[in-house]
Amino acid sequence: MNRHGAVRTITKAASYTGVTTKLILPTTINAVNGYVDWYIGIGERVIESGISYSYEGFKVFLGASYNGARTYYDSRVVSSLSKGQTVDLKLTYDHSTHRATLYVNGSPLPWTNNVDIGKAHNALGTYNKVKMIHGVQDQGGSSYSQASFSQTQLRMDTAGANYNTWTDNLSETGRVVVDKDSDPASANQFAIYSFAPLITKLDPA
Repeated sequence: MNRHGAVRTITKAASYTGVTTKLILPTTINAVNGYVDWYIGIGERVIESGISYSYEGFKVFLGASYNGARTYYDSRVVSSLSKGQTVDLKLTYDHSTHRATLYVNGSPLPWTNNVDIGKAHNALGTYNKVKMIHGVQDQGGSSYSQASFSQTQLRMDTAGANYNTWTDNLSETGRVVVDKDSDPASANQFAIYSFAPLITKLDPA
């Protein structure tokens, strides 16, 4: 099967300039003919950034898209990441400069630092919806034990001075099939334990 699915929690309101969370990586991960990932995003499908796992190990990525086409993408192995680790992630977007930054444990990485997202800025404003995603793209064989976002906070202003706790009533959660060519059952093997913050596990198809 061509499995490309996810569990997505996205805010109802476009009122935020970023999001910060603690990602607790699964203690057991089996990536077969593909990858699994856990990330945060700004906009419906505009800026997405976080951590993936495949046969290459853990990678940190940041991507931006506009009208279905990538305007920026970079993903590199980070050997210091390990199964079961808690990783601080913070994603911010400055609409005045069209630049996004992902901080990992308090510091941006060279390929996630003040990145120009190109034409993707046309799909965003100063304030936007933000999202949490747990995803998979494979042929049906991958799995992981519990993955958790915790202490998730919404960035409320352009200066980053104010954050509010992301609670379940602020967002909607559902299983999504990422690509139109993917199997309709792509997200069916996710078990969802909590919506906000998002906690899941994944079984093989």
